[in-house]
Amino acid sequence: MKIGIDISLLAGSWDGIGHYIHNVLVYMNKQNNEDVFYLYSDKPITKELGLNSNFVIRDGDGRGNHVLWLLTKLPKIMKDDRLDVFWQPDFLLPISPKTVKTVVTVHDMSAYAYSEYAPTRTNITHKLFLKPTCKKADVILTISQNCKQELMKYMSVDERKITTIYNGCKMFPNGMNATDDEVNAYLQKLGVEKKQFLLFVGTLSPRKNADVLVKAFLEYKRLGGKKKLVLAGNIADKSQNVRDIINQSVFKDSVVIAGYISDLEKRALYYNAAMLLYPSRLEGFGFPMLEAMQAQIPVITSNCSCMPEIAQKGAVYLNNIDSYEELCAHIFEVESMNHEQMKQLLNIGMERVEFFEGINFQKLTYDCIRNVL
Repeated sequence: MKIGIDISLLAGSWDGIGHYIHNVLVYMNKQNNEDVFYLYSDKPITKELGLNSNFVIRDGDGRGNHVLWLLTKLPKIMKDDRLDVFWQPDFLLPISPKTVKTVVTVHDMSAYAYSEYAPTRTNITHKLFLKPTCKKADVILTISQNCKQELMKYMSVDERKITTIYNGCKMFPNGMNATDDEVNAYLQKLGVEKKQFLLFVGTLSPRKNADVLVKAFLEYKRLGGKKKLVLAGNIADKSQNVRDIINQSVFKDSVVIAGYISDLEKRALYYNAAMLLYPSRLEGFGFPMLEAMQAQIPVITSNCSCMPEIAQKGAVYLNNIDSYEELCAHIFEVESMNHEQMKQLLNIGMERVEFFEGINFQKLTYDCIRNVL
């Protein structure tokens, strides 16, 4: 079988979807069959993927527009390769020959469920291309039941066409996997001490509720909170105002903007934070929650989107996602938990990690792609 895959998100730094694609490729690479994989990207793939000879990479120079490449250049390349099936892990299907079966993964419905908080590019591309993609696709994969329900609601997709496959894997296969010297050096660089900081991981954006997150922390400090806040991620264009909110506060020195972090730095932060603050408005899956649960730190998240589906009783929930006062109160609530309360919360969190770890999403995804024929 000839299988085509868009791997454009593996060019440059990988985000969550990039790691999702790579995990599936690693599984495919271990299978002993006669499938041939054609991996397409409009940008150069500079990182060594370690794939076998039955994986053919066709990458470009990255000079053109990605969407135009998908719609104009990729179809011709697919036709020349005589594909049997094409998997698009990032929602936008190219115009492919009728003989090619198609599978597409939809990670979230941000342009419809929370369009005011989605990036402009996401709003434009989703609203132009998501409905035609869903109509054309033979199989649609979602990574949560919440996303499936939103897809049916906004796209009027037949439920029988949708398969939900949770992204099941252990977040940190080797635990913290860092020496004391490495951890201490990084924490010292940030100016924080073990268990004396609150953590947020992700891009600070309106979708992640950046304003409420920062305001809640500053209120926590105003009311006598002792810990610092580490923001591990870049700040989106639409949330640049959080810099002003921080800089205008007398507690600005208690907020550490770490920016983009490495895998080692991420582990050092999770395993040494006091808790994770994750008051997001919309997620496709919400990996940071499971990362925090594996690191055995409590999670405060929003009671909306897929968060209750993923975390269940393993988190403390923010019911009013616009209320920084409520989020602040939850921080004090978690700090005041006794040993038994904390143990129960963390044990449930680890049960959720183990549940998702037991799901071989790589195999299930590959099976869906092969079975579409």
